[in-house]
Amino acid sequence: MKQIKDSADKILYDLGLFDELKNYGVPHMIGSYTMDVMSHNDLDIVVSNENMNIEKLYDITKYIINKYHPSWYEAKQEKTDEGKTVWFHGFEATINNESWNFDIWFFDNDIIKNTENFCNRIKCQLDDDPTKRNTIIQIKKSLIERNMYSFD
Repeated sequence: MKQIKDSADKILYDLGLFDELKNYGVPHMIGSYTMDVMSHNDLDIVVSNENMNIEKLYDITKYIINKYHPSWYEAKQEKTDEGKTVWFHGFEATINNESWNFDIWFFDNDIIKNTENFCNRIKCQLDDDPTKRNTIIQIKKSLIERNMYSFD
């Protein structure tokens, strides 16, 4: 798991994805990365969307395509059930000879706060009992081996 997170950090910080996202809002790492249960090369990022618009969606699309040359890419603007506008960028790319999956969501601060709180609660529970963390990682790895979990 540490090796996967170290590779993720290189993509985020050394290759500049995190800094690029700062041009569009405040990025926050969530999901397996935050909870320390990474079992494969998958990153989930949320970014505040107060200043997001369709033109910026196109700008980020251009950046991702030019920088990472994804084998799969999706970007869209949509409405939540509550009528809030959100934006999504999902892509798969080979980076440093490894396949990676990225989900980048642009949400309002309330959704981000709720998401971070959820991840932090889970992380605290796993920190209190490391066997739970290991069990989750083993379950994820087992599902990956059966092609039931992952992007590959």
